Parts: sequence; structure tokens; C-alpha cells
Amino acid sequence: MTPKTSPSVATRSVVAEADEPRSSFPAGPRSSNLALAKAFTERDKDRFKRDSFEYMARFFENSLGELAARNDGIEGDFRRIDADRFAAVVYKQGQTVSRCTVFLGDHTFAGGIAYSASETFASNSYNELLSVEADDQSMFLRSMGMAAMGGGRDTAKLTQEGAAELYWGMLIERLQPSR
Repeated sequence: MTPKTSPSVATRSVVAEADEPRSSFPAGPRSSNLALAKAFTERDKDRFKRDSFEYMARFFENSLGELAARNDGIEGDFRRIDADRFAAVVYKQGQTVSRCTVFLGDHTFAGGIAYSASETFASNSYNELLSVEADDQSMFLRSMGMAAMGGGRDTAKLTQEGAAELYWGMLIERLQPSR
């Protein structure tokens, strides 16, 4: 019978390093200038657009539920129409106050994530459009600014959450006092 041998310290160290994230280098001074330019493909942008749309759908569904839970007399209705479109309606005392449809546009018309201030199956009309853009570091959404003309909304680089908040604000602006 051979006695069990434990791995050497060097072996343990190599195994531990393989399991750790790459950024776990010894603490010490280093440059903060470490960003390298990235190139994003059309596939990357399409995936980001779809992921952003899915995020927005979950955001609207959850926000409608929370809006109703926090406010007496307010009800929300979220309806997933298909893989590329959903509708949301806000009721106050049973009466429609606001409604919208959010949909993915195709590459020939409205190639981003569009917002229509009505329930619609049409894809040829919208009140706002978010397009996927990229710089040398990240992908983001940018508003065309059509809705901003009246409301002073920002058209900066938007995260998925920022884009969802933009469209959510458009849906519930009739429920909130002017600011």
C-alpha cells in the first residue's frame, strides 16, 4: 500500500489560480488606462437589440404590477402579442388613461425598438424609436428624440434600464403631475 501524497504547494497554487478570475493579480500600482477598442458585429448588435427588448418587456410587466399595488384605483394590463411585440395599458378607476405598443422593427423600416402610443399591430408608425449604436467600448441604445421635442428628454447613450425608463415614462406621463 502506498501512502497518500498531498499535492505540492506549487500545484495547489496553480490550481487555485486557474479557478480565480483573470483580474485577481497581486495588489499594487497599475495603470487605469487598460481599455482597448472593441469591434461589434451586426450579430452582436442584433442580439443586444433582442436582449434589450426582452428586458423592456419584463420591466413593463413588473412595473405595471407594482404601479397597481402602490396606487388605489390603478390597474395595468400587459399583453405579449408575439415574440417581437407587447402592449401595455394603464387604467384609472377602470378607464383607460394610457396605452402603448413596443415592438422590434425590421431592418427595412424602423430597425430598432419602437414605441407607439396606442395598441397596434402595424409597424409603420411610431412615436419614438431606439436604435442600437456602439462606440469603441460598448453597445447602447439611442433615442431618435421624437418624443423629446415636447418633453425635453435626453437622447444620450442609454442602457437597457435607461431605455425602459424612457418608454415607461412616456406611458405613465399622463398619470403624473407636470414637473
